Amino acid sequence: MEIELKFQLPESKKKNVLQTLNKQKAQKIRLQAKYYDTADRLLAKNYVAIRLRQEGEHWVQTFKAASKNHLQRIEEDIFLGKCAEEPELDLSLYKHNQTVQSVLRDILGNNAPELILQFQTDVQRSFHVFEFENSKIEVCLDDGEIRTPTDQAKICEVEFELKQGSAQDLILFSKTWVEKYQLWLDVRSKAERGNLLAIGKRVSPATKAKSLNLESNASAEQAIKQIIENTLNHILPNAAAIADGVAEATHVHQARVGLRRLRSALKHFSNWSTQIDPTWESQLAEIFQALGQSRDLDAIKDAVIPLVQQVSHFEFPLIANQTKDIAQQFSHPKTTQLFLSLLNFVYSENEHKAKLSKQAAKSLSKLYAKILKDSAQFLDLPVEQQHRTRKRVKQLRYCIDFIAGLYPEKKVQPFLDKLQPIQEYLGFYNDLYVAENIFEQQAVKQPEFLFALGWIKAQQPHVLKKANKKLQCLSAKDIFWG
Repeated sequence: MEIELKFQLPESKKKNVLQTLNKQKAQKIRLQAKYYDTADRLLAKNYVAIRLRQEGEHWVQTFKAASKNHLQRIEEDIFLGKCAEEPELDLSLYKHNQTVQSVLRDILGNNAPELILQFQTDVQRSFHVFEFENSKIEVCLDDGEIRTPTDQAKICEVEFELKQGSAQDLILFSKTWVEKYQLWLDVRSKAERGNLLAIGKRVSPATKAKSLNLESNASAEQAIKQIIENTLNHILPNAAAIADGVAEATHVHQARVGLRRLRSALKHFSNWSTQIDPTWESQLAEIFQALGQSRDLDAIKDAVIPLVQQVSHFEFPLIANQTKDIAQQFSHPKTTQLFLSLLNFVYSENEHKAKLSKQAAKSLSKLYAKILKDSAQFLDLPVEQQHRTRKRVKQLRYCIDFIAGLYPEKKVQPFLDKLQPIQEYLGFYNDLYVAENIFEQQAVKQPEFLFALGWIKAQQPHVLKKANKKLQCLSAKDIFWG
């Protein structure tokens, strides 16, 4: 298992990093690698990479595969030594490694198709092993490029690999470099970037949330660490695409969903561990807010404008998303430091053994009681508090998703079925208010927006009544976690 963190390095800071490494009499080596895959890129689609790499005068064949999070990867190196001729890729070299064999068999089947050269990398690596606390950490500066027959892309990144010691030491040591050299965390591998270059694309599809199955015998503290790890697995690939300036609307949307899931967990499960930093919430809120305008415009384009266009022929020339500003937010050292702090918490030692099921029931009951109180007076609440109810319903949904595996599905699903239409009506109700604010600003310059503005205001009370009707279906009797 390889444990490492990789960061993108601004070209302007490369000289400074080199000077730091050279002061330590860093070693230098040229690494020339060839990456292989099937014609339809089955390995890449399953987050696996196989390469042949010439390291100075020696050759190494390497297998890499995704693991439980973006800090760890399965890695198997076969050292081929000096070769009179350039070696051929040979999968039989892994025949005694059951993990590699199992992964390859699951992806390629028993009759493995031919693996074809897809792209190459040529890197000048400067590296040195630092001692930090009780650990040894290798810092590598990779400067070079990825090449295909028709294209190329720059590589300028810093890797921190744990050679001996703890993952926490690795994370804490890398944090000391982030601010100094303006590094930003990038969970995309060279293999992923090379595969995109080979197929003529700038970015991988947005990463969505993956289900989480908590063990019933886990402590509450172990559970919150697994929950945060799950949300980081969702957020970090989308955050990397945003920071690199190649994100599409779906990456922004999924980053926002991931942040909301993480914030929901911290808000309602924070008492599961004494090691949770209360400042994380305000920092996450700031990042979340930066995505707000982009999300709002996308929601209006998808949910509101098509409905207005059914009764008008206006083209709605809205303002463009400020993607450059978002990229700066996600590549800022402050954001990277936050992600590293969360990763550090995931790897920290457990201090408390409070029972998970008891803590989960307490947390859910407290949140659900607030929702039931809101629903009893929903039509009389100010608009801001009605939107607060929407947020609470969404938070409840995320919290249930995290702990659902602890309960029988036949009890969980009916409750979720009740929540879904409430979420949809309250979400659309919010979209109408967001659209109202934006259309009011646009109407000052373009009177054509006044028709759309009138239509939106007319829809709001109807959607509000439907949301309220669904809210009244909720009852304390629906609780499945008691």
